[in-house]
Amino acid sequence: MHEQEAYRSLRHNVRINTIQGIFAVLAQNLTAPFIPLFAIKVLEASDSQVAWLSSLPALTGILVLLPGALFIDRLVAKKKFTASMIYLRGLFFLFLAILPFLSLELYWMAWMFVLFVGLMNIPFSMYQLSWQAFIGDVIPASQRARVFGTRNRITQGIGTITTVLTGILIYVYGGAPWAYQTIFALSFVVGMLEASTLMKVKEPMVTTEKKMHSLGELWQVLQREQRFLIFALASAVFHFGWQMAWPLFNIYQVSPDYANMSALWVSVITVCNSVMGVLTYPWWGKVAQKIGHGWTLSIGTAGLATAPLLYSLTMNVWVLAAFNLWMGIFVAGTVQTLFNRVLEVSPDDKRALFIAMHSLVIGMTAIFAPQFGVWIMSLFDINFAFYISSAIRLCGSIALGLVVIWELRRARVGKREL
Repeated sequence: MHEQEAYRSLRHNVRINTIQGIFAVLAQNLTAPFIPLFAIKVLEASDSQVAWLSSLPALTGILVLLPGALFIDRLVAKKKFTASMIYLRGLFFLFLAILPFLSLELYWMAWMFVLFVGLMNIPFSMYQLSWQAFIGDVIPASQRARVFGTRNRITQGIGTITTVLTGILIYVYGGAPWAYQTIFALSFVVGMLEASTLMKVKEPMVTTEKKMHSLGELWQVLQREQRFLIFALASAVFHFGWQMAWPLFNIYQVSPDYANMSALWVSVITVCNSVMGVLTYPWWGKVAQKIGHGWTLSIGTAGLATAPLLYSLTMNVWVLAAFNLWMGIFVAGTVQTLFNRVLEVSPDDKRALFIAMHSLVIGMTAIFAPQFGVWIMSLFDINFAFYISSAIRLCGSIALGLVVIWELRRARVGKREL
């Protein structure tokens, strides 16, 4: 009887997890692809301001990660806190919606927009950290690849449709500010629905154990987790190369000096990237089950190393759309596998703190990498910056593969000692 109840509870949680993921991707895809477009086309943001759209959220996220992780790690029940962070993030979408009503010059309005986007990442970072630790308790490790493969395939499909419809809306109305205000307001509503759905998850009873209470204790534990430290270093190398191209892609796609895409073309590019995720998420899940999350992540990141190089070849929007079909395959593999890989290298009893430490590492790179990318572009040109990004990404991918080799060798040594 107990096993039947556990099975029913798991099925319920998997279903609610998928519905919550649908609302999460709706809120994300209503706004995320069009935030740089709004900044550049409507607010006439400079290259530096576009770079800060990537760097400032990383900075604000870092400021709350460790205190937040220490707090979350003490929580026995994480569901209510996770939902509250979704509610709080939704309020910032309302702030973005009313921004054009303020009597400010475009220059200062652009900085205000950057500030709101940065501050919005505080509750979002807390939500991500809490949700990852929470869902790690809800979904057994043996089921995660299958469950998240299905979840990602469904949410990616819905997110693709959302992006297309949003791009059409903005395009039809000529990129008017009120069109962007509408999607920001809709994101607020969807966020409220997401939080309400999350509250329906049946949270398992987690046994309370001694929690760490200081950063000093955290540092002592980190020193003992050599596997995590090596992985985090390799991940940081890849993420620096990944993140340095983010503002470059935005500038390249939207700026009149380069591809000069409309909202419709931005949505097409996003859809081309996403549709391959819908098609390949199940395949990546099977690959991870067969060869492990470590090798799968190394393959996915190697594919992403080709993205900046491909962008440097053309400004033709049709060709760029085709390139995004290719890139979408590896985005799906990287995003899906990275989460499971972090869980894999983190101790079960201190999962929230180690997730936070990994987020802290890639958050640090996210502060400096976009600025570095724009700086390289200003010294040379955008194509040279793309080349550097591809090279660093490839180095990171190789490093992630070397971590797997190190793990296998250590495991063999351990078996011989037994």
